[in-house]
Amino acid sequence: MNSEVFADEITRSRRLATLRVLNENEGSANESVLRVALHQLGFRGRNATDDGLRGDAEFLDKAELVIKEYYQGRVRTLVLSARGLAFLHRRVDPIPGIDYPDIA
Repeated sequence: MNSEVFADEITRSRRLATLRVLNENEGSANESVLRVALHQLGFRGRNATDDGLRGDAEFLDKAELVIKEYYQGRVRTLVLSARGLAFLHRRVDPIPGIDYPDIA
């Protein structure tokens, strides 16, 4: 497997992990909380850069899986949308760019 394919797999997995963290954190979390949670899940170093996390937030927002909110215009918070929750429960078709949840 080449490094580009591996990086794409990590990105898809990290996006799914982000949705799961939001779900476990009562539906929302700011970027700092997400960074710590993803680090604890093994997404470290170049797999969890600030640019990568911001890109994931944009991707998830565009896919309508999260809603971006800002506290005092500076602190970005992601809120799991109804569509995001449905995706986690496999009630939404797979979306390219994010791993599809396993049947739980």
